[in-house]
Amino acid sequence: MKKINTSLMLIIVNLAFSQVGVSKNPTVEIHNKAILQIDGKYGGKNFGMMLPEVSSPDNLPLYAPAASDPEMTGMMMFEKTHATFYSYDGAKWNNEPTAADFKIKQSRFLSNADEEISVVCVLLGCGRHVGLGFSAPVDGQKSYNNLGIIRETAVVPGGGLYTDQSFDNAKFVINQAGVYDIYLNVPSKTGGAVSLTSGPQYQLRAYLKQPDNSFNEVKLTTFSPDYYGILGIGGDTNTAAFTTTRIRLNPGDYIVSRIQSPLATVSVVVTLTAATNTNIASFYPREIIFTKVSD
Repeated sequence: MKKINTSLMLIIVNLAFSQVGVSKNPTVEIHNKAILQIDGKYGGKNFGMMLPEVSSPDNLPLYAPAASDPEMTGMMMFEKTHATFYSYDGAKWNNEPTAADFKIKQSRFLSNADEEISVVCVLLGCGRHVGLGFSAPVDGQKSYNNLGIIRETAVVPGGGLYTDQSFDNAKFVINQAGVYDIYLNVPSKTGGAVSLTSGPQYQLRAYLKQPDNSFNEVKLTTFSPDYYGILGIGGDTNTAAFTTTRIRLNPGDYIVSRIQSPLATVSVVVTLTAATNTNIASFYPREIIFTKVSD
């Protein structure tokens, strides 16, 4: 790196307005609202300013939470490992503008601790479908809605001998046209006794609005959690299932996630539970994330 004698740099001071301009040029125009202005143009090229840098966040001055200095409020530094800027608010270092970038085109919805729901298949009968709710409040931190998606009640066909049912906060109506990645994670419990065919599974379905205001139903993905058993006997109380899919959506289209079970199954008892409780909701929640990847 070339060392430059700072005495060669031109510093222009306007004493009447207490303004300072820094430039390699003979003159610099200082905006009337600026106390300090740095001119990065010289010799037909653009130059930048380099802030003091650290290699990792824990090398920032007073990074430890127990240490603070209100008089240091406003200090800025560059953390080069993750190429991000930090600013000090008087108690801690923040880089929220950078950390929030990924959320700008994303919506994330979580379930409450009381939204556990199951489908049980007995003997040759099954065929019941239930919606998965995501009713936790949007708090702007763990859950957020920067795409203007609307949560609504979903009416899910019961299947077989079951009637249609309504499930709160299981329908997500799109407001912005674009290509979306949709990620769905469902903590689960499974159980089976002599299950010889596939039982209940999770599904993600899209309903695409047509010019006549009808909807075309599209099955996007079918998935299920790991099942620990021998010849269909056994299960697991602590497993999960997840899926990711990509689809172009337009305003008015909507997405529904649900437990889908076959109309007939060869089993004594098969159970799939979209599990949740206080611990699951806090640390490993049921979640659905919409990310708009392009227009």
